[in-house]
Amino acid sequence: MSKERWEEIINVSARLFSEKDYRATTLDDIAAELGITKAALYYYIKSKHDILYAICKTAINQYRQGVEEIVEAERSSQERMRDIIYLNVNIFSRSGDIINVYLSEENKLPPAKKRYITKQRREIERIIRGLIEQAIEEGVFRELDVPMVTRAIFGMTNWLSKWYRKSGEYSADEIARIFCDLIMRGCLNDEFRGEMIV
Repeated sequence: MSKERWEEIINVSARLFSEKDYRATTLDDIAAELGITKAALYYYIKSKHDILYAICKTAINQYRQGVEEIVEAERSSQERMRDIIYLNVNIFSRSGDIINVYLSEENKLPPAKKRYITKQRREIERIIRGLIEQAIEEGVFRELDVPMVTRAIFGMTNWLSKWYRKSGEYSADEIARIFCDLIMRGCLNDEFRGEMIV
């Protein structure tokens, strides 16, 4: 199977799941949208769960790759936290359907497949908690409840799945700037607020 064909299956399926709901979308719907027969679709996948798992895996792997690139960059802790917030927002403009399906339908995965996604998500959360802890140790952030701040960041950004539209009033970068301003002002020590990066 070509990479391009597989990506087309993932993107078309994610769009249909996002528009119609996972349960309401059939393999016939997906095949028709791809311009192939249902029998031909079975050449690529065994079940609708396979497609959902591939979408969730694509979403979590894209996000983890982005987080790891930010962590490995030679930048200040404040810049890295800013970049994490921008990543969380901009991933919706780049891969909106895939991210939306992951956030709304992950719970429909079979237990064995869900475990992989949960493990990846927890690893991402661990990395971000580490960034926040580093910023606290360096005195850039004030003393904070690190798990709560991590949840707050994900809570703000994941809610974009309910209301963000590319054609909306604000661009992804404008939303990221607003979120960054709110989060960083709440986290930064007073002496760093004058140098806040958004």
